Amino acid sequence: MNGIEDCTLIQWPDDQQSYEVAINENPKNAGSGTGTRRKRSLINYSKLWENGRTLKIAFIDGPDDEHKKKIINAARQWLPYINLSFDFVEGLEGDIRIATKNNDNSSMLGTDALLIHPAWPTMNLGVKPEHEDFEVIVTHEFGHALGAMHEHQHPEANIPWDKPKVYEYYQNREMNPLSKDEVDRNIFTSFNALSAIYTPYDRKSIMHYPVADNLTLGNWKILTNRKISKKDKQLMKLLYPKR
Repeated sequence: MNGIEDCTLIQWPDDQQSYEVAINENPKNAGSGTGTRRKRSLINYSKLWENGRTLKIAFIDGPDDEHKKKIINAARQWLPYINLSFDFVEGLEGDIRIATKNNDNSSMLGTDALLIHPAWPTMNLGVKPEHEDFEVIVTHEFGHALGAMHEHQHPEANIPWDKPKVYEYYQNREMNPLSKDEVDRNIFTSFNALSAIYTPYDRKSIMHYPVADNLTLGNWKILTNRKISKKDKQLMKLLYPKR
């Protein structure tokens, strides 16, 4: 397992079901986020939790106390910037359910977690506590659980990818290889969401993959962002404003 670039953001494949769950949780998911009115549709909706609620977060496979403590400390880094609370529990009774014994790092996007079978995890944190980027990866996955997309897929990112090299790198790497379609979906395709998500592109976002210079055209790279950025904070305050 490498680093944050091994994260898999998972969205429920049935847009109708995803939409219905999202607006049942938070009717504002069907509206606009920044005051710009947009037509309600299955394309343009967000997956945000009801503002002000407490999210129950369950550890379902019994990590030891130190492991749990490190996950909790990383997740809580978001709390100063959102109008939500976290309640960490054991077992399967959670809105978000964390498994730590798989080999991948992944999360459902926001309210899509409500569509997962109650006996299954909605977030996998296979990263080991001794990994140098453990805190970064956990914080990143919780960003997805709160409804944040990958920043390198921002519509304004305009990263000068050297696409043949990117395909070759991800298809041939030893850990978690990706098919061409998976690279297109997880690297190149811009996300489509409500205008609230369209805050200015942020190279420093903790939701951004690192970008190696040898995978781009010209002199263009981004190292691993290890802190929640100023714009990350602004986005979360916009998505979950204090009352």
